[in-house]
Amino acid sequence: MLIKSISHSGKQSPKLLIKYIFDKRKSLTDAHGDRLIFKQHLRSYDKDKWTHQFNDMESKRQSHYGKKSVVCYHEVVSFSPQSTKHLNRSILKDLVSRYIRLRTEGKQLCIGAIHFDKGKNWHAHLVFSGIRTTDFKSARISKSKLASIKKEIQAYQIKTYPELSDSIVRHGLKKKD
Repeated sequence: MLIKSISHSGKQSPKLLIKYIFDKRKSLTDAHGDRLIFKQHLRSYDKDKWTHQFNDMESKRQSHYGKKSVVCYHEVVSFSPQSTKHLNRSILKDLVSRYIRLRTEGKQLCIGAIHFDKGKNWHAHLVFSGIRTTDFKSARISKSKLASIKKEIQAYQIKTYPELSDSIVRHGLKKKD
């Protein structure tokens, strides 16, 4: 699976990202009409309340780095279009939930959902808080730590779901010419 991470320092970023992820024009439902939503340390199923909880958390920040403090991270967990035929709710829930646990160690707000794009690759959009829930300090992880998490989740994917071989990525290696 491919994992992309983008940091956001704008105060409105959580609201805008949540709005994007849950936009009614997106393919948020599977073939059975069900959504697959991921939440960590958030109450309710209301977008405005999630935004309020992200903002409330940010107001408690204990670490400041000028005006460039990361308010949230937008991460995308994506699978190859060829793997879509092998994916189901159970596999998606397992892989994305495991990634969230590895990425946050249970110490960040997280909200996200699967976009079930027809004829394309299925992918999860996730928003993580920029600070930890435990001490309200920066939740930044190094590039090497993120690379380690990517390799760990991919090793799990290869072992548990070998049918997703089309979604194996060469993490840490440059693209072939």
